[in-house]
Amino acid sequence: MKYYDYDMDGFKLHVIKTNRFKTVFYSINIRFEDNKDSEIYTSLLSRMLIQTSSKFNSLREINTYCASIYDPSYNIRVLDSGSENILRLTSSFANEKYTEKGMLLKNLEFLTSFIFEPKIVDGGFDKEMFDIQKEKLLEYYKSMKDNPKEYAKSRLAEEMQIKKYKVLKLDDLISGISNLSEVELYNFYQSIMSKGCLDIFICGDVDEKEVKEIFSKLIKFKGTHKKINHLVKQHDFKDMPNIVVDKTNNTQSNLIIGFKLDNLSDFERNYVFVLYSWILGGGMSSLLSQTVREKYSLCYYIYAVRQNLFETMKIYAGIDGVNFEKTCNLIQDELENMENGNFSLELFEGVKEIYYNSLIRIEDSQDDLVASYASEIFINNDSISDRKKNMSKVTKEDVMNLAKKVHVDTIYLLKGEV
Repeated sequence: MKYYDYDMDGFKLHVIKTNRFKTVFYSINIRFEDNKDSEIYTSLLSRMLIQTSSKFNSLREINTYCASIYDPSYNIRVLDSGSENILRLTSSFANEKYTEKGMLLKNLEFLTSFIFEPKIVDGGFDKEMFDIQKEKLLEYYKSMKDNPKEYAKSRLAEEMQIKKYKVLKLDDLISGISNLSEVELYNFYQSIMSKGCLDIFICGDVDEKEVKEIFSKLIKFKGTHKKINHLVKQHDFKDMPNIVVDKTNNTQSNLIIGFKLDNLSDFERNYVFVLYSWILGGGMSSLLSQTVREKYSLCYYIYAVRQNLFETMKIYAGIDGVNFEKTCNLIQDELENMENGNFSLELFEGVKEIYYNSLIRIEDSQDDLVASYASEIFINNDSISDRKKNMSKVTKEDVMNLAKKVHVDTIYLLKGEV
């Protein structure tokens, strides 16, 4: 496996050359600064871009052409990456060595057009398609209260406020999208194209010189955005957590506890925090699962999720509302056990082994290979080989010391009917 990096005309091209796959994986990444109003635009923008291209008059034409180039799979999303957003297209298509000559160029031209050549009418996105996608998005947000997990996540984000700005409430987000026009969305798209930072990744059995030549002709990008630190440090740690209880008509209650971590080093954030979250709530053998779920049967599920770029963590649990206080007390007990080192070396070494195995599996997936390499470029993650070496250095005492930096910020309960 070889890595090639090229400075192109306004963007960077990264080629991961490997003969382990019969497909080519292609990823376009445009990074731009996250701000208060971004969410109003981003969900709708990704829906619009994947539906339209100036090269085609309809979805039927898109599907017909797609079939003629052996049906590449593709998706467009806007990802939250700390202080940055990433407009990302990911795609996988058959290597032309197994189809026919010229398919590499045709697939790249076809896929690239969705990001850089959307269908524009009278200074805005195609209105007919815009209205359809806008209505679908509004239906999703308006029905979020019927999806307890998603609604609970949204409410915790409102209450916890981990970003640089005040997160929009769900009703304000719906209002913002409702008032958005196709011209305003296109103006937002243009601002990304003029201020963004573009990186393109290709992974597969390809000729790196041919790929470089194709993109030198295919893309002329003039973004001016300079790379900034994706990391968002947390402040305002509470002496007592904020407790918020909302009611729902569902029988099951959804509990989410949000935590902020204080002043982590790079080593703690990238390695110790991984082990901490997995030991606490990373699987069936974790402390939370063994105690709250198995021993006391207080929840349907329970797990912990870390957000490295925000230095935050969340514990999710599905419970009966009457068990709220007891569940919170048991979770607090396990947090104290983490501080005091009351977890076995067997569990500690076991989660390390899970981490090592996850690194090995990266090389079995083009998507994971690109994501891993992108993390090295975007947020200065270590290489795969260095990650294994650094994880081996983490001690039980490191995990105990990090546990002292974990602060409960918000306890949110979406309480179901008994």
